[in-house]
Amino acid sequence: MIRMSLRAAWKALGLMVRVPGYAIQWSSGYKRARSDFRRQLVADGIPPEEARELADLYPFKMGDLIEAAREAN
Repeated sequence: MIRMSLRAAWKALGLMVRVPGYAIQWSSGYKRARSDFRRQLVADGIPPEEARELADLYPFKMGDLIEAAREAN
């Protein structure tokens, strides 16, 4: 029983250490994808201002995922 509790605590601690790295990686990947999307829209003939507005609507921001996780509980 104690061994299982210690193992769970160790895994939780490891996850707490890794999560900030995952968040940074997700954020930089998201920004890169959004910028690539905007560049592709401009290359396809969309005016730059309109392409920026459309890129701002790019899905799955980190805040959206966190909010969905909170609502699931």
